[in-house]
Amino acid sequence: MSLVADYAAVSHRQDAFSGAYIRAICATAGCGAEPVGLDNDKVDYLVRSRVQGKVLNKPQIDVQAKCRMSGVATSDPISYSLDLETYDNLRDVKVCIPRILVLVLVPDSIQEWLAQSEHVLSLRHCAYWVSLKGMQPSTNTTSQTVYIPRKNVFDVQTLQTMMTKIADGLEL
Repeated sequence: MSLVADYAAVSHRQDAFSGAYIRAICATAGCGAEPVGLDNDKVDYLVRSRVQGKVLNKPQIDVQAKCRMSGVATSDPISYSLDLETYDNLRDVKVCIPRILVLVLVPDSIQEWLAQSEHVLSLRHCAYWVSLKGMQPSTNTTSQTVYIPRKNVFDVQTLQTMMTKIADGLEL
């Protein structure tokens, strides 16, 4: 297999794994996660809730999913390079549905991405989220580094809190 084919195979696995991670969090949080068939708006998943808030009902979050083979996070914040089109789409203040970037960090070895037994299915390592809404335009020509605080773990409680905030008319 060529290096290009190897990379493509790993890239597809990363996409699928990050989606599985996000869908597992959503399922446990009581939210639906629908993959977007055509990612021309830099949104991979539509995450929906049945929460009824003070201002809105049935909130939604648009998610751009990324996956990086780097092992457990060691820096705070976590830096990640986004292509400019994705960066600009995620920082747009005029979109009506909140958008977040979810970065799933996985081990360097694909064989270590999950562990399974009769008692547990463990997805390794962790996902983090950030809203780029309102960030400044980039002066770069191809990409922009974004910074995700390690406290922004994308987990069940966090997703439920996000949905409640949106339903109550608050920013993420």
